[in-house]
Amino acid sequence: MEFLVFGEDWGRHPSSSQHLLSVLMHDHSVTWINSIGLRQPNLTMRDLKRINEKITTALTNYEPLAVSIKPRKIIKPLVWPLAKSVNMLKINQFLLRRQIPPKKYHRVIWAALPTAVDYLEISESDLVIYYCGDDFSALAGVDHQYVAEAEQRLIQVSDIILTASPTLQQKFPQDKTWLLPHGVAINNFKQPTSKPTEICVDQPSIGFYGSINNWLDMKLLKCLAESRPHMNFYLVGRKDVNPFELKQLSNIHFLPACPHNQLPGYLQHWSIAILPFVDNPQIQACNPLKLREYLASGCPVISSNFPAATEYQPLVTIATTVNQWLEAIDKLSQLSELERQHYATRAQDKVKDESWENRSKEVLQLISSALKQKKYSS
Repeated sequence: MEFLVFGEDWGRHPSSSQHLLSVLMHDHSVTWINSIGLRQPNLTMRDLKRINEKITTALTNYEPLAVSIKPRKIIKPLVWPLAKSVNMLKINQFLLRRQIPPKKYHRVIWAALPTAVDYLEISESDLVIYYCGDDFSALAGVDHQYVAEAEQRLIQVSDIILTASPTLQQKFPQDKTWLLPHGVAINNFKQPTSKPTEICVDQPSIGFYGSINNWLDMKLLKCLAESRPHMNFYLVGRKDVNPFELKQLSNIHFLPACPHNQLPGYLQHWSIAILPFVDNPQIQACNPLKLREYLASGCPVISSNFPAATEYQPLVTIATTVNQWLEAIDKLSQLSELERQHYATRAQDKVKDESWENRSKEVLQLISSALKQKKYSS
């Protein structure tokens, strides 16, 4: 069996698709098609930089992050994102068809982007999986109307739809939709590792890693940092917005994105890990990868109120007001070493069966059943 994946750029950030396919590629051939986009670019500095990056990676062997395992083939398509005209789409399909290798085995399409539907006719698929990890209708920086239309077309032709949260699951036909929550590389986050040099151990530390974007509650973070000036707040990740007011606070430290295998070092040496999200439809439907990674590391967690986080109460403390956040911070930052060890044991036990290996087994069982059903119905 072989997989043809329409996802984000390989290595750009560790998505659930990358984690799952990294397990599956031990026994199956995987061809990964880098991002075909979710909106048309504009003449902004950010988009021009992104276009330059796409051209550079397409013409070279450059990969953003080193990984121990990678797909058999990584396709870097020079397609124009969201080709809305028939002629442009035909050109895109012609260019991409020339890059896709000939099919050798049963080919499963793994579509992590709704816009993949425009390229299914050139993909020689035996089975189509739509993996929905986000509410694309609420995702920032997306051409919502076009992507919503593409998603509806993809729903019609998909054999299997997998969703990362129950909220997302409710959007799709029940007869071909399954819940597939995110997994976690448990041993990677559980194994003790050294402290990053940027972390100061003389003061309590509160940390978050991931994209610094509009879904972070900047006002909340500002209030927390101002209210606890003796504590350090570390935000690790790519800045997709300019958090100007946060930059003015001396106890908020912005650190660059780092390889996924370096994240346990931060978590294991922070006093508290946080998920300070705004309350919007995207967050209510999300199921952050980092939630289980926080728990697997044994770091105490405070989160805004959304369904995926409440499933892990009381290990995850839910806070909805500034006062609740401050009370939780004060309580967890004062845990004794013994109390932290007890928390870590319970948290790691909670996610012990949620490995990416177990998630990939679920995927393979669904694929096997679906292929048999198609065989007997043909």
